[in-house]
Amino acid sequence: MKIEEIYPGKLPVAYLSFLSENPEGGEITFNEYKDEDPDDEGRYWQIMNQQTLLETWEMKGVGRAANYESLKLYVQLQREFGRGDFTPSNVGKIPLDRVAAGFVFGEENGDYVYLDAADGNSVWIYYHDGGDVLRIADSFSDFLETAP
Repeated sequence: MKIEEIYPGKLPVAYLSFLSENPEGGEITFNEYKDEDPDDEGRYWQIMNQQTLLETWEMKGVGRAANYESLKLYVQLQREFGRGDFTPSNVGKIPLDRVAAGFVFGEENGDYVYLDAADGNSVWIYYHDGGDVLRIADSFSDFLETAP
């Protein structure tokens, strides 16, 4: 099975092109705090290839998920710890249901970079240690263009 079959017509063309052109995945450097520290080169995000996206894993006591849908496990955990129905972001409170529906395409040190279909496939970071999110680009194309 291919990721385009799971999300037919829903993933950005720029992202699907990246997957096609980088069958082994890739690494993208991105500074999510460029306003505060413009000289910092940023974090090295590991962009998953098609096979890695579809691999499943288990979060003990929570459930199983494919890598691309792993945010649903983290959101479930947040809810079990009574974190409410929203999480903070740089653009206001975001519903946890919306975060859970995010399409994860990369990872760095336990944090995830994902597409938010509810916001026009903008690019966000999910911070696993706090459950908060950060909107970092309007689109996957913008994400690629703003990476050094």
